[in-house]
Order: sequence, then C-alpha cells, then structure tokens
Amino acid sequence: MKNTFNLLLFCLYIGISDAKAQNGNGSTTVDNSYVNITAGTTVSRYTEGVYFGPQANWQIDGTLEIYSKNIWIAPGASFSGSGKIVIYNPGDNPFYTSMAGGATYIDGNNGNFIDLIIENRNQQNLTLGDVDDPGYGTANPTGELAAQLNIGGTLDLAVNSANIMLNGNNLAFNKQGKIANATRNSMVITSNSIKGHVIKDFDAGASFQFPVGILAGDYTPATVTALAAGKIDVCVLDYFATNEPIKNPAQGMDRVWHIYGTAANKIKLSLQHNNSTNGALYNDASASIARYQEKDQWLGLRSTNPALGLHTVVDLPLNTDPLANGNYFTKFSASNTTLFVPNLFTPNGDGVNDAFEIRGLELFSENELTIFNRWENEIFRAKNYKNTWTGEGLNEGTYFFILKVKETQGSDWKVFKGYITLVKSFNKQ
Repeated sequence: MKNTFNLLLFCLYIGISDAKAQNGNGSTTVDNSYVNITAGTTVSRYTEGVYFGPQANWQIDGTLEIYSKNIWIAPGASFSGSGKIVIYNPGDNPFYTSMAGGATYIDGNNGNFIDLIIENRNQQNLTLGDVDDPGYGTANPTGELAAQLNIGGTLDLAVNSANIMLNGNNLAFNKQGKIANATRNSMVITSNSIKGHVIKDFDAGASFQFPVGILAGDYTPATVTALAAGKIDVCVLDYFATNEPIKNPAQGMDRVWHIYGTAANKIKLSLQHNNSTNGALYNDASASIARYQEKDQWLGLRSTNPALGLHTVVDLPLNTDPLANGNYFTKFSASNTTLFVPNLFTPNGDGVNDAFEIRGLELFSENELTIFNRWENEIFRAKNYKNTWTGEGLNEGTYFFILKVKETQGSDWKVFKGYITLVKSFNKQ
C-alpha cells in the first residue's frame, strides 16, 4: 500500500512539472555574441522571452523562427543578411505546446536598423512594447523611442491580421527600408493616439505608403512622394483624439492625419479614407484636403479626387515643428450651405473684421470674386480669393459683389450675388 501511495505521489509530481514545462512561463533565451545562420538552415527560439544583448551580432542568411511572447533588442545589437526573421504567435509554439497565444511584444529600443526581412505571421498582432532589460544595464530610451523598431530591410505582413500595433512607439524605416503586403487586412494600427508615428527617411523623389489606421480594418493610408530628401512622420486619429475644433463635422469624415518632416520639404500627398466615417453632409466628389490653421479654422487645399475616398494635393510644404498646428490634415466637402458671406466689414485697423472674409471659401476647388461700386464700375477682382480685401482707398458705403465657385475642378460655376457694406468708423463697444 505504501509503495502504491508513493508511486501516485511521484506520478502527480511529474504531471505538475510537465504541465509547467509545456507552457514555458518564465523561460528565457539570451544571446550576446556572434551567430551565423547559413542559407538553407533554420534556428528556432521557443522560450517566453528572447533577449539580444548589446554585443549580439546575427548574420542571418537562413531563417530565425521566434515563437516567444517578448522580444528585447538591446541598443548595439545588429542583424543583417539575405535571410529572414519569422515571428509566430506564441500559441503556435511547437515546443511549449501549452504556451498562451496572443500578441508578440517587441522592444527595438531605437537601436540599429535591422537589415533583413522580418516576416510577421502572428495574427494577433506584433506590438511595439517596452520590455524590461534583462540585466545588461544599457541606456534604454523613453517616450515614443522607448520601443522604437528600426527597419532597414523589409517588414512583411505575411498573413491576414498580421497587424503592427504602435502602442505609443515609433516604427521607423531608413531609405532602404520598406513594408510589404500591407492591406486593409494587415496594417499599422495607431490605436487613435498622437503618440507613436510611422517614420520614413526619403530620397528626393521617392514615394512611400504609410499603411496606417486607428483600428484593425479601418485602413486610411497616406501616400507621400517627397520632393527633397528627409524624414517624414505620419499617424492618424479621429476628431476626438485630435483635440482640435471641427466647426462642421457633418461635412467631414472623422479622420485626421498628423504629418510633419524633420527637414524642410514639399510633398505630394494622397489620403485615403473609408466611407463608413463620412459625416451626414460629406460629399466625396466635392471634398478637398484641409489643413488646420488655428481655433476652428481649416484651410482647404486645391485637391484632386482620382478615386472614391482618395484625395491628392501637390507641392505641399511640411512643417518641421512636431507641435505646429499645420501638421493636422483632414477632408471637408464643399456645398452651398458651406459659404457664409457677411454683409458688412469694418477695416478700421482694430484687428477685428478688417477684411472681407467669406467663410468656407477654402473648401471649394476654385473661386472668382468681383466687386463693383454703385456706378457699376469694377473696383476689385481676384481669382482664388484668399479673404484679403480690405477696401483700401475706398470710401465708406455699400458695394456689390459677384462670387463664383466650383466644388470640383470639373464642375460648373455656381454664382452668388449680393451687397457688402464697408464701414471704417465702426467702433466695437
């Protein structure tokens, strides 16, 4: 009886130990030296955490498979070669068969650019996350740089739902770096946060598509062609997260791109959005890209509409200050109700209502303004009027205007006529 009892205890102990062994909790692999994976060979990492130290130097001409939950790459670690790193869901681990599935967290620590293919096959996301230093004591960055992953080769979103979650961190590509197989089904998710951008270093004349969206399936890519060399940062948010006032949200599409450069540059910019985010009064054919100015003012930019939900502007100068108002871009559609033409303005130099301001004019593709005096003499004419007429040199009185606008470059002119009173002696009480 005693032997039988001891045998039962032994079998129970073995069963518990085996269960722990199969989920891999707490298991780690640490590499901090030169490793060469030759062409045609595969090396695998199965532990819960895999750590590449500051002296790690991997020459990968074959394949490195990683089934780990956490990947930590020290500043100083290097990866190069003609092969690839393949990242799988931890739940597909063939060694620790009971390891929990979920996202793979990778901490690039804004280190060296990884000069080979990274193939993401985790359908529960590859998330940029700040993984704890295993004990090397390296100087690790903070903020958006904390887990920044730098790509010098190709980041391949190899299967559907192989999304990249920025999670408040940057994903950067050097001039050679690129992203492959990005679609509505596999993309870069900003999680609706201004923290964390996709960054691309451009050669002059180069193009790059930033495959961003605020959540899975909401694909709102920004495609940029840079006229000069330099880095450009992009993320996307909705109106609420942007925290900038939107005067007419019904005429917009509830997405705002945050775009700026690290050097003075002009770009061709194309923005794609989904019609599920359109406001009740939004009309794609009459819409244009708009740039934030101040308060609730957005400046409409001359845009083309080559396809549904796609709008393009050219020769767009970028700001270099990441905090500048002009880094925010959205879309508004134009309509007759968009225009507000005042019947009085007071150019008395007090800084209030000093110019003839037609609100909403920036949302139209083209406009022409002509103003006449009471004898029907033309006294002012402007194509693409910019709200700058102050009536300089004219007497107080009532003047007649004709305003023509086009909603799109190919549409017919719409004509508005009316009277405007110029008062110079007006004093605000």
